[in-house]
Amino acid sequence: MSAGIEAGYWRDVIGGQYDGLPRLSLTLAQAQRLWSIDEALARYVLDSYVESGYLTRTPDGSYRRSDYSQTLAVGKTRP
Repeated sequence: MSAGIEAGYWRDVIGGQYDGLPRLSLTLAQAQRLWSIDEALARYVLDSYVESGYLTRTPDGSYRRSDYSQTLAVGKTRP
């Protein structure tokens, strides 16, 4: 599998997890362990979601959905 295809595959997998679990909050190390991927790939995929605005990175280094606080307050995911 080429690097571009692999990154695209993992972007779909990781995005799907954050879609299905809107309150998911993971550090880079936790993401690596959860999906059994190396640091470079995990960082690339997670940071691409940060750049798109879908995820945000907290001061403690966790990646969570940008609408995380809304899902906690309202108990709903974004439309």
